[in-house]
Amino acid sequence: MGTTNFDAIQLDGNDAGDPSALLFGAGTAASPATTATADKNFLEFRVENSATSGDNRGLYLREYLSGAGGGGEAARIFTTVNNVAASTAHGAHISLNFGASGTVTGQGIAGRNTLHLPTTALSSNVTMAAVQAEIYSDGSTSDPGGSTKLSFFRAVNAGHASGMADVDDDANLFELIGFTAGSGNLVSANTAGKSTLDFTNWVLLRIDIAGTTHYIPAAQTIGATT
Repeated sequence: MGTTNFDAIQLDGNDAGDPSALLFGAGTAASPATTATADKNFLEFRVENSATSGDNRGLYLREYLSGAGGGGEAARIFTTVNNVAASTAHGAHISLNFGASGTVTGQGIAGRNTLHLPTTALSSNVTMAAVQAEIYSDGSTSDPGGSTKLSFFRAVNAGHASGMADVDDDANLFELIGFTAGSGNLVSANTAGKSTLDFTNWVLLRIDIAGTTHYIPAAQTIGATT
């Protein structure tokens, strides 16, 4: 496969674009493309596919890492709150919604992460995960400070009150598919007999394991095991 060198395409009128952009770029870290107008998108593509079959995408981006020792991502999305008090800031916001009569007949998932394992054993001492939730402290004085809540995962039931009530009746905190309860498995069967814990102010969190409902107890305090 041959290679082609490209210069960054200038969109912002600056006399120099980011030299790291090969195909398409605007601005630099020191001199970004800017606007002071509210409710503007720097890149906006609204597309529609009316095909009745196939696996269709609004954007397909794939990177092949072909150099031994190299690394990277097909996409790196980074939002910086630039020395102001922003009202809302997300690194990325991905949504799946439906038109008035839209529906799905299979899966409807707002964000899907699939880790493909090759048909060979990987090297030892490798960390693998389909999802990683990370809170990164930039310096020695990093402190959540006055943050009301800080969590690695947040489950929110929002929207119309009637719909929220229906979701509350039906939703599981998470669902495990493809696992079998057994000794040493991710879902470990209780083979040691029953035990009793002295829970105080406890609730049950509903989860789904292989189509069967289970509950995880969550207690404010736990006493001695009996």
